[in-house]
Amino acid sequence: MARAPLSESDLVAFGDAAAGHDGVLSDASGSVVVKPCTTAEVAFYESAPSHPQFAVYMPTYMGTLKISSAASADEAAAGLEASAIASSQSIASAAALGTASSLAPNDPGPMKGKKLETGLSIVLENIASPFKKPNILDVKLGAQLWDDSASPQKRERLDKVAAETTSKSLGFRIAGMKVWQGEGKRNDPLVDATGYRVYDKLYGRKFSADMVIEGFREFLFVPTAGVDEDLGRAITSLFLKQVEGIQKALEAQESRMYSASILFVYEGDAEALKKALEADASRAPSSVPADRDGQSDDEGEDKSKAYAVKLIDFAHATWTPGQGPDENALQGVRSTAKILGDLARK
Repeated sequence: MARAPLSESDLVAFGDAAAGHDGVLSDASGSVVVKPCTTAEVAFYESAPSHPQFAVYMPTYMGTLKISSAASADEAAAGLEASAIASSQSIASAAALGTASSLAPNDPGPMKGKKLETGLSIVLENIASPFKKPNILDVKLGAQLWDDSASPQKRERLDKVAAETTSKSLGFRIAGMKVWQGEGKRNDPLVDATGYRVYDKLYGRKFSADMVIEGFREFLFVPTAGVDEDLGRAITSLFLKQVEGIQKALEAQESRMYSASILFVYEGDAEALKKALEADASRAPSSVPADRDGQSDDEGEDKSKAYAVKLIDFAHATWTPGQGPDENALQGVRSTAKILGDLARK
């Protein structure tokens, strides 16, 4: 069933972003994300049905909104121009699309978190909304972070960021994380009022290639919240399968994505996570049609409530027939898979 168009009163400032630009909005339920974007990103989403093996790892695209110029997300919400949102149903059924990001991707450079002033926003479904306590990790892909349209100054700046982080050596870096620490950690000075510890882009930039596995460990194993070694390894193994699927999809496509990310989400409440994993295990594989990342496409009712993995941020993405697979992004995907495999075996 198609979602009704959003109205001005539906939108509020989005509160779940742990990285990326300001100006991200949501509806009151938190089920959608309205993110400033470029026309190139819209074009990439709208072309997704022609690339179904890749599209299954993309967020559900629901259309666009034009937003009047405003200094803040709250002002932007109040200044929406009337605009209909295109239904996502035809795209979702044609390409078996999954759900969308709740962690806005982090783009290093002069914006430094400022709102992307394009006047255009893309509407995506928030994959974190079904989770009780979603833990979120954004892994930015690529040793080269700029596309051909970038100025020499921007290329130099982003090359410097890559050289000083794991982007150059591994083809990825941790761009941001939000990890629920458990009810007993609310008085910890590193934990916010909701029980989350937020790791910004500077956290990921401190790691060497040898030590970045510790960032993944911080995300996947949270004993204070009840996510022990067994639960952490279970989620790690599921994430690994999805990353391997992304790798196969990228190897089969001819595309270029600069500063795209893999978004990882899993249930941070240990009891809810156990129940979700049990529900996934008990579900008969043939009873519900599933897309390539193991998530059902049956109106979302049977999607896993344990985890989700998507590729996000396609502002600098294009299809490139005749140019072969995107080895720049694939370097980061393969490095991520290796780290997840190491953690799953320990």
